[in-house]
Amino acid sequence: MNEPDETGWSHIHHCAFRGYIKSLERFVENDPDSLELQTQDDLSSTPFLLAVSSGIQETVACLIGLGATVGVMNSQNHGAVEICAIKQYVTMLEYFLSLELEALPVWKNLLKMLGSDMEEEVSSAGTCLRNLTDPSSEGINPNWEPFYQNGGVPVLSKVAKSTVADDCKVPALQLLLNVVQRPEVQEQLVSSGGIPALVKLLKSQDNFVVQLSATAVRELATCADYSEMLMQNGAIPALHKVLQTIHDPEVQTPTVQAIGNIAAAGTKQRNTVGTTPGCIGSIVGLFETATGHPDLLMALTETVSNVAEESRDNQNAFVDEGITQHIVNVILNQARNKKIQESAVEAIHRLAANNSHVQQDVLERGAERLLMQLLKKRNAESLQEKTAMALWALAGDDINEKREMANGIGVQTLVEFVNSMSMNLHLIGSEGLGVLAQGPLNQQSQIASSNGIYPLVRLLRSDKEHIVLSVIQSLRHLCVGVGNVPHHKNQTTISTSSGIKLLVALMVHSLSERIQVESAFTLGSVSLGNNEILEEIHTNLDFSYVRILKMLYSREEEVRLLAGSALATFAYNNIYQQQEIADQGGVRFNCFVPFLRSDSELYRCHAAYQVVVLSRIIPDEEQAKSSAFGIKLLVDILDQSMNDNVRSLAAGFVSCLAHTRAGVPSAIVAVRAVEYLSRMLLSKSEQVRGNAAIALGYLSYNHSGERHLLHKCRVDPYLMHVLKHYTKRSKLSPAFVEGWKHYKKIGLPPIAEGRPSLVKARPPRDDMRPITILSLEDTPSGSGHMRGSASNLNTGDDTGRSSRASRESRGTRQSLHASQISLDTQRTQASMQEMVMVEEA
Repeated sequence: MNEPDETGWSHIHHCAFRGYIKSLERFVENDPDSLELQTQDDLSSTPFLLAVSSGIQETVACLIGLGATVGVMNSQNHGAVEICAIKQYVTMLEYFLSLELEALPVWKNLLKMLGSDMEEEVSSAGTCLRNLTDPSSEGINPNWEPFYQNGGVPVLSKVAKSTVADDCKVPALQLLLNVVQRPEVQEQLVSSGGIPALVKLLKSQDNFVVQLSATAVRELATCADYSEMLMQNGAIPALHKVLQTIHDPEVQTPTVQAIGNIAAAGTKQRNTVGTTPGCIGSIVGLFETATGHPDLLMALTETVSNVAEESRDNQNAFVDEGITQHIVNVILNQARNKKIQESAVEAIHRLAANNSHVQQDVLERGAERLLMQLLKKRNAESLQEKTAMALWALAGDDINEKREMANGIGVQTLVEFVNSMSMNLHLIGSEGLGVLAQGPLNQQSQIASSNGIYPLVRLLRSDKEHIVLSVIQSLRHLCVGVGNVPHHKNQTTISTSSGIKLLVALMVHSLSERIQVESAFTLGSVSLGNNEILEEIHTNLDFSYVRILKMLYSREEEVRLLAGSALATFAYNNIYQQQEIADQGGVRFNCFVPFLRSDSELYRCHAAYQVVVLSRIIPDEEQAKSSAFGIKLLVDILDQSMNDNVRSLAAGFVSCLAHTRAGVPSAIVAVRAVEYLSRMLLSKSEQVRGNAAIALGYLSYNHSGERHLLHKCRVDPYLMHVLKHYTKRSKLSPAFVEGWKHYKKIGLPPIAEGRPSLVKARPPRDDMRPITILSLEDTPSGSGHMRGSASNLNTGDDTGRSSRASRESRGTRQSLHASQISLDTQRTQASMQEMVMVEEA
């Protein structure tokens, strides 16, 4: 019965191969030795190996139950595991794994086979291992762990580095992708030399191998340390080469993602991507062919975001390569694919952040309109958040752009942002409301009507320092307008919503000195002109001016400057608070000297205002001198500064000082502030025009200021249009208004043709200003820089004079100008001395 036939097989071998289980049981029962009987052919297989080879699991289970040796090998050194691998019996392998037979180490045998030099074995074992570790819908396959524990990862590195054909490495690379998400696997792969091997495979002639290698690189690059190693091993040039040579979207997608993940790891990596010749251009170029491939489009927009983030050079490089129109097209054409649209919006945010060049390019291509439309889609919260972030990034740092953007978003939407659950929207909502609360045409009342103050006060409890800081500043702007005009309703709302207690607590207990001083500054604004709130602040046992005075000596320059602003706000037009500050320690002029001498116009402007307001309680300097010095410095900034933000700030400070104590307005007028402010009424910046108009409105209550301003408006009636536009909430003096009516009766020069509408905020060109004899008489001979002055006429169209006469004229004007500066300072001091005498009397 055990005699072999012509094939070398006995009856038991045929029964085992064909699955005749009952016959097998009888044969073994009659002759137990037949259970291990080998075939008489070139394989020398036992019935167990033949049953495995047949793939009939019931037969294999029967033989194991009968006691067959499971670890037996045939003449080719193939056992049950190897036979299953070659024949791709994955189910049989899973059965063996479930048995956990010590004599049949499935993982060990498969990995040994995977590490073979024979291409068939490498491919077969890799395919089975890939199938055994295929992820499910729930995530990574639990088999990753025994694979890892049995040393599978170093074997994969060995295969990647081996000389077997690249197509035989495909299953091993697929296996790697099944398990590479695990940090343990990544660590072992890197330590066994996997990174150089993968980078080398990016140069393979097999596109599928390149695709799999790029995918593995993409996964490794999610770790910052590994992205550094990838960069050092030349991954970025290799990935760029793939984009240049392979035009298959299936390959391009993981390649682009790999570049994006490397760039996301840090500044050094982003710089390397940016400085790799042609890399950014290749990424931009792929947008041309990616329209029909959503995965590639998604990868491209995400990579643009990662490469551009906080890298001005990369942002500019993308814009120079024409990325803006591509991103705008994606937003426009991918309305049905919210994820791609959202990614494109995020790309605009990253491109435009802190980069005016990109912001201008994006705005010129109509992105703002598209983003505003997306913002109105309330059903997509994530998209709304990223759209708001992109819009705010496009606004940049310019206060006018921010105001325009905030106006576009709208007060109600900004209030909704503050009420949302998103911290990003909290910040944008707070900053947007803060911007709209500032300026000559602020929306403080509209914000209050939209219930915007209560949610802002709630955000004072946020654990995010940057949000708290923004909210503190916004609340300050909501309480006080240009010229230190208090908004009593908003002040009261902040008080009734426990805002005072929270601000005092932040001033005292915050770990950030910046938040402490900003809180003090805002407390001063909330209580400005409001005795009830001032009393509430002082009845709080934690509040003391000593805390603010200490901050005048902080190590941080900005904290010292803000401490001065806080004290000046509490002291503004309030003798009792000035005395309180003096009693609790007072201030010294030396605290302001570094700022008064600073190279920063902004610092000089703030310090100049502070010394004027606090001059009564500065013991180490005469009140008249410190006030005169501060006023002259502010007016000089009005005249000389080229920065619109600084000029509008200086004009705002002048408007504050123009209705303080007696003598100050006269001192301001004495140094030609009316002349400089009148010039500012034609500025391109609405902030500058509006603040200048309000300052002039207050100065019109001074007799000399009224006379000078009437003269300016008489010469150029257009100035009166600007004044009326911005002084609707404040007032022009009755005497000035009557004087203007008188001028209108006797007739006025016509407004120059071509004047643009005031609403568009466009000033007239210089050559459109009317030149009359009154303008020459009104302009001092030392003001040769003034448009329409006598000196401009002489230098621009004085064909009747000789060059010698011109030189003599210029010399005379320079001499007069120096004399005028000295005279201005004397006038200021005289006015301030007169003021001190009045106050003492």
